[in-house]
Amino acid sequence: MAKLKSEELKKSLSEEPQKVPKKRAKSRDLLTAVILMVLMTLGWGILNSWPVRDFWQSLGYEPSAKVAEVHDALELTDEGRRIFRSARPVLEGSEAFNAHCDSHNLEVALLGCYTGGQIYVYEITNQELVDANKVTMAHELLHATWLRMNERERQKVTELMGQVDAANTVEWEQEELEAYADKDPEVLTEEKYTRIGTKIRDLPEELERHYARYFQNRAKIVGFYENYQAPFTKLKSETEKLGAEIVEERAAIATDRSAYETKLENLNQAIQKFNRCANTAGCFTSDAVFQSQKNTLNAEQTNLDAERLSLNSRIDQTNAKLVEYQQNLRTLGELNDAMNSNAIESL
Repeated sequence: MAKLKSEELKKSLSEEPQKVPKKRAKSRDLLTAVILMVLMTLGWGILNSWPVRDFWQSLGYEPSAKVAEVHDALELTDEGRRIFRSARPVLEGSEAFNAHCDSHNLEVALLGCYTGGQIYVYEITNQELVDANKVTMAHELLHATWLRMNERERQKVTELMGQVDAANTVEWEQEELEAYADKDPEVLTEEKYTRIGTKIRDLPEELERHYARYFQNRAKIVGFYENYQAPFTKLKSETEKLGAEIVEERAAIATDRSAYETKLENLNQAIQKFNRCANTAGCFTSDAVFQSQKNTLNAEQTNLDAERLSLNSRIDQTNAKLVEYQQNLRTLGELNDAMNSNAIESL
């Protein structure tokens, strides 16, 4: 390398270093700001995502023994368990449940609610109906999953639920959803979503896959629903059958009693006529005629006595059915009360 001359050296030493252009510095600052904004946005998105929120909300939650039993029975997936713990479910008696869920309608049996990010379930203690606790917990869990779906997911699920409506006669739908008829359509759709997932056994494959995100064995939950509905279904069926039989038999008894009373009136008139003739000399032309008419009247009396006994027996049987019918209604009332957190208050 050629050496610098002394004049050139002085000149080079006296010159200031060339500065970076301001335009390039500003571009670098802008890029840094953009990167920071992106990172902050991503960080906020991650911190505000449902998995992270669920993690924080579940910290410190320890389910009661009964809730833990319900949790295990539902056989949730990892995602289902995460949402379950985040919702911090509790089983409650009537006073606490009514306070949390604003349940004060004596005519409506509210079994659970999902409010303030938490699941509250009215604890059913009747052993015939205890599986209702599991179904209600699953129902409320689906309210939480609905909240976590984006608009596109909800639209897809709604379309799939339309296939269910078209393919099934859903007995509970009209009665249970009637209370939501004047609500926002979105609320009604959400209520259908929670019920379809816990009460209908056969679903379109794609919709079944959706619920499988949360339940490993959804059919088991439907089984729980069928179990606690069985006493109601059996009693209602028996009561309806008894009611129809009572109405039919009462009508038949009324017809046969009317016929019996006509026959009895005719027989009484015939007996009176026979007695008058017997007390009148020469009325009967012979003893044989007298005895023949007497035997005929006695036979008619015997037949009518048999009819009377048969009618009384049928009346007793119908009355027994009426007693059974009334007992069934009382039992149905007791079962309904067991499912209503307001029942004790209404006594």
